[in-house]
Amino acid sequence: MRGKVRNGLVAAMAVGMVMTMTSCGFTAAPTGDALYRDGEQRYVAYATTMHSVIMAIDETEWPVDQGSFGASPIPCRINGELTGFAFSWARLLELGDRDVDDVVAAATTSFEDAGMEAATATYGKGDRQEINVIGTGGDVGRGVVTVRPDQNHIRVTASPGCFPGDAADLSDMVFGGGLVYKGASRRIPAFEGPDWQPRFYFPEEGSPVYHTEDGEPIEPQPSPTELPKAPYGD
Repeated sequence: MRGKVRNGLVAAMAVGMVMTMTSCGFTAAPTGDALYRDGEQRYVAYATTMHSVIMAIDETEWPVDQGSFGASPIPCRINGELTGFAFSWARLLELGDRDVDDVVAAATTSFEDAGMEAATATYGKGDRQEINVIGTGGDVGRGVVTVRPDQNHIRVTASPGCFPGDAADLSDMVFGGGLVYKGASRRIPAFEGPDWQPRFYFPEEGSPVYHTEDGEPIEPQPSPTELPKAPYGD
């Protein structure tokens, strides 16, 4: 019962997303402090690469798509069993007067600079056209920059994969332990900008509040010089 409740809470924080992956090359799942350190290293590595991608497109504040800050562990399946954790990362920006070709070029170069393979694919026509720059490999796994000119929209996503470890246990550590999920979404930054800092610890006490109780971003967003340090790992 405990596992079902906790997994449900974790999934709810990620807007109900549950990923399914295969287990090629997976080793035994880490637990305890080792699980936290593994999750933190994976998060910081892929999120840092994706930060370089969006900053290459435009060094401005990118809104975080709902439920996709990128540090909340999500349950995922390994060999059919719900024994892994994944991350959901997405950022948004209005296209505005930015040139589509410049956006594509910046994304392509940034993916390649990170040691990833980059390819471009265009789908649809007219008001349904979208241009995708797809980066694969490295710490990100799969990153996609999608430009929809008619919708005046740029959306950047990352799917780093499914990794061995209990997502509920890891989420307890990321958010301070003890199933403290009430108000957790308020402690997740609403934007990612040039002064971004990787964060993998959001305790109930001592973590800045970035959203109102109604879920609206606080303006201006807090810019703490010292973020809470998690008591996990080496």
